[in-house]
Amino acid sequence: MVIETKHAFLRNLNTSWLESGSSKKHILLFLHGYPDTPDVWSEQIRHFASQYHVICPYARGTFASEPGDDLSRFSPESLSLDLLEILNIADPKNKKSVTLIGHDLGGAIAWKLASYLGPRLSHLIIINSLSIEQMASRLISRPKQWIRSWYIFPMLVPKISEKWVGKFSKRLLPFAYQWGGLPKEKFPKLELNSPFPVSTMKQYRAFAREALKTLKQKPQRIKAPTLVLWGNQDPFLLPPTLDELEPYAEHLIVRILQGGHWIFRENAETINTIIENFCQRGEPNASAHEKIF
Repeated sequence: MVIETKHAFLRNLNTSWLESGSSKKHILLFLHGYPDTPDVWSEQIRHFASQYHVICPYARGTFASEPGDDLSRFSPESLSLDLLEILNIADPKNKKSVTLIGHDLGGAIAWKLASYLGPRLSHLIIINSLSIEQMASRLISRPKQWIRSWYIFPMLVPKISEKWVGKFSKRLLPFAYQWGGLPKEKFPKLELNSPFPVSTMKQYRAFAREALKTLKQKPQRIKAPTLVLWGNQDPFLLPPTLDELEPYAEHLIVRILQGGHWIFRENAETINTIIENFCQRGEPNASAHEKIF
């Protein structure tokens, strides 16, 4: 299996992504969250590269992908436009269907990008993540989420948060994985010898700004089959309810499994099988260790 690191100057910023598999096959676009890099999807790349065209972008501001100076460059619309440019390079004629898989902040972007892809979107798969609209609504309807989201609020303070996260990143990154329920042997490759990508934290500020706009908007429903996978021991996010997700997808399956925030690394074999079955058949079966609704 060959994994290439590709670069392009997109919308006035240097942008990078990992790519593997055959350029003639269906596209799987994996979007990572914070504080991850595309390496967090290593088990998925290894599993799917023989069957699909796998693309894993570096989030804006993460290592080789330049952050840009303006906070608007981190808005969900702007990030979606970046991803559309990557897809245009991978599929210039826009003929190939795309499956979106997003985790954490990458999941929030996936919800937004899904609405832009239209009929090109084959499937949407969300792992322990909420759209910006869903998160804004949840903070009103489920106050316990404020307690789990306490770590976000310091990140909304410019400059100070970058300074402290950058200074203590060698400790904070392993702590985040451990706190999220990921065993040490399942940690992704940690680039602790490189300057930590603190600019990516601007996503939280841009998304918070966007959340204020969404409270009065009617949800836009995704028409493609949508699968939400959730580790039931996630310390950062309460498990979803069907009521809060149904307004956002016409064809929805929600699966609650045993595991933490990084369930796709914690139990990669199971998650890969579920994704594979969903992409091929659309109706995965539940095991004795999960809820499906």
